[in-house]
Amino acid sequence: MDDVAKEAGVSRALVSMAFRNVAGASDQTRLRILEVADRMGYRVNRIASSLASHSPKTLAVFLLDLRQDIYADMYDGIREITDQNNQHTVLSVGQSDRSRDASALETLVQSRVGVILAAGLLMPDTHVQKHNQNIPIISVARQIPGVDSVYVEDFVGAVMATEYLLSLGQKRITFLSNPQTNGYTGRLEGYKKAMRDSGLQPNIIMSNYSRGQAAADIKPILELDSEQRPTAVFAHNDAAALGVLDAAFGSGIRVPEDISVLGFDNSLISRAPGTGLSTIDIHGAELGSIAARMAQRRLTHQDIPAMQKGITPSLIVRSTTGKI
Repeated sequence: MDDVAKEAGVSRALVSMAFRNVAGASDQTRLRILEVADRMGYRVNRIASSLASHSPKTLAVFLLDLRQDIYADMYDGIREITDQNNQHTVLSVGQSDRSRDASALETLVQSRVGVILAAGLLMPDTHVQKHNQNIPIISVARQIPGVDSVYVEDFVGAVMATEYLLSLGQKRITFLSNPQTNGYTGRLEGYKKAMRDSGLQPNIIMSNYSRGQAAADIKPILELDSEQRPTAVFAHNDAAALGVLDAAFGSGIRVPEDISVLGFDNSLISRAPGTGLSTIDIHGAELGSIAARMAQRRLTHQDIPAMQKGITPSLIVRSTTGKI
């Protein structure tokens, strides 16, 4: 900024005013300063500016996995609010086996941001709570005690999904489950409750967050004869449900004539023409926008109690489910 001021023949204070677009510099002076800065290749360091104000306003966003469309939906919701507030964001991406959670958070902490919006953290509650003591965290799509959280009511959604399949006459319903870690047990528990309430035995296959692994895990079950294989598969998320569709296609099994498939998320790809995946809508963009508003609240009020906000999911019926 000193270099720009010298080149433009103005004070450093005027350069600062020009870049912050605040009163103090005339339009003509501001234009001249910006032209000089552009010619010199100067760019504002928003994080440094935030630190200089002694009140960091930059937000950080952690997304578990860019290969899952639902996180893009959440980011869209976050960006809608940050754009309205003209806020800078720093983005970090994890990995679905949770191996990068800690390092990604540490990178964001070192960036000296004001708040971290974390969508899909897989680390234990106690680890997140420890990080939250150093820098405020907004947990997106997962409820964490003592941490600002906006989440979908997974248990309710899983009961809703299972009861819908039961209403179609399905009885042999298999649940393709996610790894059971802190914050991510509600979908399995909701499925088990709905099955047992109907007098049926749950059938659970453990898998992970990968489409390819889901296809490999469900394949042996689909290769059973028609009297033994499930008539419906309820997958813990849309990526896993797409893996089920892949495996069914590879085994010559028709969907939904031979087997119904239902996911969870209502991600972009589930809505694509030709996919038509029946699913549970977790309202990803709404989760993101609520989280961003929580971040604004936390920036302004550092000492207020953690806010917990649950969103009720909804059933979306498309072409991959049908009556038996």
